[in-house]
Amino acid sequence: MADESLIKTERSGHIVTVILDRPRVNAINAAMRDALECIFLDLELDSEVYAIVLTGGPRLFSAGVDIHELLAAPPSDAVPRNRRFQTVYALVERSRAPVVAAVNGYALGGGCELAMACDIRVAAADASFGLPEINLGGVPGIGGPQRLARMVGESKAKQMILTGQRIEAQEAHRLGLADELAPAGGAMEAALRIAEAIAAKPPLSVQAAKRAIALGRDLPLERAQSLDLVFVDYVAGTADRAESLRAFVEKRVPHLEGR
Repeated sequence: MADESLIKTERSGHIVTVILDRPRVNAINAAMRDALECIFLDLELDSEVYAIVLTGGPRLFSAGVDIHELLAAPPSDAVPRNRRFQTVYALVERSRAPVVAAVNGYALGGGCELAMACDIRVAAADASFGLPEINLGGVPGIGGPQRLARMVGESKAKQMILTGQRIEAQEAHRLGLADELAPAGGAMEAALRIAEAIAAKPPLSVQAAKRAIALGRDLPLERAQSLDLVFVDYVAGTADRAESLRAFVEKRVPHLEGR
């Protein structure tokens, strides 16, 4: 059974906050990875969860994968270990409910890769991001090279990964790695505002829109637009669609039911 004491969860209405909580720097070991998997599997089954905030707390997000665990493992463990991490991070990326990362302090290595698996990233002014695996004779293996290149472009991704250097919040925002900036220590408040805005929308439409973007990203435009129509059809007959249209005409707030 996964040790869920390494990760806390808090719920407020339709929003769940997932808090990495492993002293001292939220280094992600196998137990923490497995706890994250259990939590996101449970959240996926809860139709009343409309948005998720993922954070490491007010001081830092995560220093990355636990180095001491790497030192104790044989080289033959590298690929299966990273593949296991990829599977768990894919749960975050494919979560039915959108996931907003609240990044205070630093998000490095596997911590940065976890933030990149989220739908939206909020960075505090004192935040920094980096993939320093090259400094330890390694290569980012939990989706970092692929997600980063898609977010900031191939050349900048190469610069960050090949030098192992961190970038500060303002630069991350300029490049598109961070979607919103918040005051120092204030990423959580800003992330909750975004989560609240998402949770106030018809959840089936939110989920369909997220899926349309993800599935169409690498398709030719014409095929991607055809895919959009699948999701248009999916939500057209929902109760929330009918109620939202009526509420707009009647100039009132819709009473959403999540169906």
